Amino acid sequence: MHEGLVKQEHWDFKYFARVKEETKKHLSKYYEDGRFPPLPQTVVQKIRDALGKEDIVTLDNGVYKIWFARNYECYAPNTMLLDNALATMGAGLSSAIMAKMLYPEKKVISVCGDGGFMMNSQEIETAVRLGLNLVVIILNDNSYGMIKWKQEGMGFENFGLDYKNPDFVMYAQSYGAKGYKPTSNKEFIETLDTALKGKGVHLIDLEVDYSLNHSILNELLKNKECLT
Repeated sequence: MHEGLVKQEHWDFKYFARVKEETKKHLSKYYEDGRFPPLPQTVVQKIRDALGKEDIVTLDNGVYKIWFARNYECYAPNTMLLDNALATMGAGLSSAIMAKMLYPEKKVISVCGDGGFMMNSQEIETAVRLGLNLVVIILNDNSYGMIKWKQEGMGFENFGLDYKNPDFVMYAQSYGAKGYKPTSNKEFIETLDTALKGKGVHLIDLEVDYSLNHSILNELLKNKECLT
């Protein structure tokens, strides 16, 4: 809240300040959650901690996009890029390539789901051919997680959304990129640091725990009362 920057004296930010503090309190218990695979809330915070205020995150389209849109703190314009209109899967990697070409001095991370990544995964070749220093994180649940979350929220049984993925480490290597598959939170943080400091294209295949999507995004928010 930059109250000092707003000149209109009739603007009252007290309500929004209370919402902000309540949200931070709710999120704080997940930021240091030790489970692996990690919750998406935890991943958001780890990526935020790894990047500078001018660095860029680009998002593909999946349920993780909701967690980033709600929880990722931005300090400068255009440092988190997402297409929230048609929300076409496959946009995350392409937008990261363009962002890195426009701002080669900034660190750029493309966050994709496994479903969205496979819609446009061949663009790894483009990033390698262009000689870009780029990090791609696949939040992997071996399913179309956003549709699964939608089905659960509408009371439907899970149907037709689980599948098997290729070995993403070998897939990255086949294009000349570097691939990683962390097996702990500590290893993920170390791998992310290595990838951000390294040259070339680095792909991190990270398992993710979406078990709280329904209870928080569908049930908790639905029953949340406005502050008075």
